[in-house]
Amino acid sequence: MRTGVPGILAQLFLASAQALLLGFLTKFTYLALIIVLILAGTGMPIPEDIPLVFSGYLCNKDHSPIKDLTILRDVDHDGVKEEVHRKVPHPYWMIAAGMIGVLLGDSIVFTIGRHGIESNGFVARHLRKVMHSKRREKVERHFAKHGDMTIFVGRFLPGFRSLIFAFAGLSKMSYFRFLLIDGLAAAASVPFFIFLGWKFAGEINKVWWWIDKVKHILLPIVIGVAVMVALIYFLRRRRKAAAALENV
Repeated sequence: MRTGVPGILAQLFLASAQALLLGFLTKFTYLALIIVLILAGTGMPIPEDIPLVFSGYLCNKDHSPIKDLTILRDVDHDGVKEEVHRKVPHPYWMIAAGMIGVLLGDSIVFTIGRHGIESNGFVARHLRKVMHSKRREKVERHFAKHGDMTIFVGRFLPGFRSLIFAFAGLSKMSYFRFLLIDGLAAAASVPFFIFLGWKFAGEINKVWWWIDKVKHILLPIVIGVAVMVALIYFLRRRRKAAAALENV
């Protein structure tokens, strides 16, 4: 844990940012979730689980803070606005909003990988130097053989997700295929986190604590397994290449 003035300032900044995020979700619900998830998908440092869980919490009719909020509305259509309680969002519509936000964000990254490298921008020109034709061919071969699994696993790897999806676009992978695999993975995570917030809305602080603990344990394990699988894959490829040279 960070200590001293820099650590305290960092914690205050994170707490303020989270408060702004949750306030935005409370005010604009479905639209806010779509926007936040698009930003998260395009590389902004926003973990997807927090807005999804909080959106599920907002859908709980017994515990949602929205049930105590009022808005001015012309109920009788007589030109006179009255204070009425806001409707609590429906969890099914919230899941739909979550899926839209996730898939739009991922699609933007995929499209940048597909077309962005061919632009005339400084970054694109640098990428073309790094990703020369041979490297791009390797990326294309990898996604041709293992693209489905790479996309599916990549959806659960924050920090690596955007890079993987950009490489998928760079590899000229079919967008329909990408959207199908990414959608299947999102269909597992999005409803889960929203249901978690909805079901345990009365103990939302415990949910935050539980998620934080699991992330600190599970994420290193997932990354470690992914690294091991990648190492095994490349070692096997190297052995096959060496064996092929010996047989020549």
